[in-house]
Amino acid sequence: MLRFVLALSLLAALGACAPFHRPLAAADRGKVQEVDVRVVVAQESFMFSAQPPGVSAALGGGLVGALIDSSVQQSRQKDMSAEVQAIVGPLLDYDYRAEAARSLEAALSEPTAFPLKIRSSQVLAAMPPKAEQEARIAATRGGPAYMVLLLQYALEPGLGAFTTRTSALLWQDGRAEPSYRAAAIFQTPIGGTARNAVIRRLTANDGQVLRGVMRESLTQTLHAVAMDIAGARGTGVKTARFNVNGSWVTLAGQSFDEQPGRVLFRDQDGAMYSVRSAAP
Repeated sequence: MLRFVLALSLLAALGACAPFHRPLAAADRGKVQEVDVRVVVAQESFMFSAQPPGVSAALGGGLVGALIDSSVQQSRQKDMSAEVQAIVGPLLDYDYRAEAARSLEAALSEPTAFPLKIRSSQVLAAMPPKAEQEARIAATRGGPAYMVLLLQYALEPGLGAFTTRTSALLWQDGRAEPSYRAAAIFQTPIGGTARNAVIRRLTANDGQVLRGVMRESLTQTLHAVAMDIAGARGTGVKTARFNVNGSWVTLAGQSFDEQPGRVLFRDQDGAMYSVRSAAP
């Protein structure tokens, strides 16, 4: 059984990546002859989030409130770990990296799937060591550009949705600072019934549904990054439902692409969302 990975609030994670956007300038895009793409999935299994208790806010903040908040959060994480082991364990046998590799290979087999010419692609379990990473960036001076997609994946509490959050970075011309940065969030609903029923549906036929969702998440993330690099423009405001910590909220942003049942839009900070266009 793969080890469990417990995360803090997904809402905090989304907020942290929202301002992370630097469009690729047309001049820089024109310089890229080839690019090496690396998808980094550092976690070994699903992330699960215990909803923050909010005790410190009720006490007016301060050290005492923060300590109580931390204690309650740790207790919830322990309770949730036991719940995950008892209920969600069967899901943890499925390898996101393997499905991501299949999705990456399929996406890049289409000549028009990406606006930059891909020289090589690979799914990694960790970022290269610092010295190796710096050497790889320096090698872009006179060589292929270098793109890294740092990806996290998670199940929302209650198994209502599957979410990935990806930071995309592109280096070129030997510059230490990326010429392109973006945040791409993918989500698709998977719940709607009792959790045991959801698990049976996800894992039936050797995980056919779950594996499909995993592959789709990277396919859609690559599509969002490709559209952004190509300079896709907004076509109007769209709204969609989004699951955060088990609760559905309404998000709005400038749409820049639509597919059957799915919409791509940017929020006011430039973060890209690939979500179902219909409410669950």
